[in-house]
Amino acid sequence: MKISMHPLARLGFLSLLLAIPAGSAFAQANIGKAIIDKLSAKVAKLESACANDIEKYCTTVTPGEGRMIYCMQAHEDKVSPQCAFELEESASSIQDLTESLKDAVLACKAEIAGVCGKTVPGEGRIAACLMANRSTVSKGCEESIQKVESLAK
Repeated sequence: MKISMHPLARLGFLSLLLAIPAGSAFAQANIGKAIIDKLSAKVAKLESACANDIEKYCTTVTPGEGRMIYCMQAHEDKVSPQCAFELEESASSIQDLTESLKDAVLACKAEIAGVCGKTVPGEGRIAACLMANRSTVSKGCEESIQKVESLAK
């Protein structure tokens, strides 16, 4: 089964998303933790589905910085159908999540600059500020927040 390189390349964002530190803010604790848990479950399923392929083709690769993905890309014509399916599913889920997060940042740009302008970014503080001021955000921002929340479920 042929795996397109584009979906595999999207998996490189996974390490960035999993590196989000768990903060104590309400929004981070709820939405961020749920997203991280969901992504972690995907990674575990992916590792299980591709374990034999990784062992067969990529044992000499040092994990990190996308090297394992590049190795799997180099052997994309040889991986098992189960691994190829999980790679595609994971890439699709990650793409949906990253697009929703990007859309939320764009839709909430005015609120982030305005009402949350003095909030120090990181550890979910901006998300917590948006959630705390949810009643005052624009309709587009609210819809984007709801979309991110639905992906976290």
